[in-house]
Amino acid sequence: MTRRILIGFVLGLAVVIFAACGGGGTASPGNEYGGGGAAIESGTPAVGVDRNRLSRQLYFFNWTDYIDPELLTQFEAEYGVRVIVDTFDSNEDMIAKLRAGNSGYDLVAPSDYAVTIMAAEKLAAPLDKSLLPNLVHLDPDLLNQPFDPDNAISVPYFYGITGIAYNAKSFPEGVTSWSALFDTNAIAAYRGKFSMLDDERETPGAALRYLGHSLNETDPAILRQVEELLIAQKPYLAAYNSADVNRKLASEEYVLAHAWSGSALQARNGLEDEFAGNPDIRFVIPREGGMIWMDNLVVVADSPNSYTAHVFINFLLDPEVAARNATWTGFLTPNQDALPLLPDDIRALYAEGFAPDDEVRKRLEWAVRNEQTAVFTDLWTAVKGQ
Repeated sequence: MTRRILIGFVLGLAVVIFAACGGGGTASPGNEYGGGGAAIESGTPAVGVDRNRLSRQLYFFNWTDYIDPELLTQFEAEYGVRVIVDTFDSNEDMIAKLRAGNSGYDLVAPSDYAVTIMAAEKLAAPLDKSLLPNLVHLDPDLLNQPFDPDNAISVPYFYGITGIAYNAKSFPEGVTSWSALFDTNAIAAYRGKFSMLDDERETPGAALRYLGHSLNETDPAILRQVEELLIAQKPYLAAYNSADVNRKLASEEYVLAHAWSGSALQARNGLEDEFAGNPDIRFVIPREGGMIWMDNLVVVADSPNSYTAHVFINFLLDPEVAARNATWTGFLTPNQDALPLLPDDIRALYAEGFAPDDEVRKRLEWAVRNEQTAVFTDLWTAVKGQ
């Protein structure tokens, strides 16, 4: 996840990913938001959609809490396609499933650097942009990024920033530094009540920023310091958690967490009837800096339902749909025409710190993926193996 943007635009980006897969292929391992069975034959597809080419089902491999379930119902009603969503907790887990082949998924939501990996390993299908007329609604500053020049295989879905979410009752003076998560003298006071993301780039990246380095630093001596820091922190952690940080913050099982901005906003607002929000949740990018990222929609190379996946992507790019999705997920949307449609309360939370302003953006950094950064896999394996 990662990307820079200007203020009005930054206030809008959100994280939501959709998916589907379908017609008689391999069944998905689970179905958080959908199930098999006959598609609903109601609604009229948008002009230009060939109904005869649509599959009955579409399988989408997405991050947890990353799409408004009501949009899945709407898509099924309009197109007669049932979207079945399975979830993953890390890019590495998602890519491992695809590498094995015959995953059963049609659409996935990889982060920026993971798109690069998918392209190199030929895990993604080329996009047919003639089937994506709603691309015109995306902010051009978020297109043609280095991880996918010309957006040959990916479309921006959401973007966000990674920092610290905390409960203001436990930290009445606020949190300003990564030391709140790494200084053992500080974290002893809330042992077992905070978490770090279960991510080989995010968590070492936070440690690197705390130590005063780029989150892409690969010097062996510095990475040894990072490993030592993370191992020293580990006994105090509740968990490495990328899945339900929002719920645990909202319930006050956690008082502090290394978190994505959208997850923090979900903890603040709740997720409709899934769990109640907590008005004491705050979010900050520490003074040492943090990560910015982008998640994307990519059609899986061996998907038998590429046409339907394109129709679903185009549906998600509709400004009204994108605004609803961003409002539900709390992540920032790259859809510039969706921004005016966002509720005032969401805009207010962005201004409070759940989205970056000009000053904060100067302290944000994208994760780079290259031969040198492959060392983070070994580092993370060593830390989690302790």
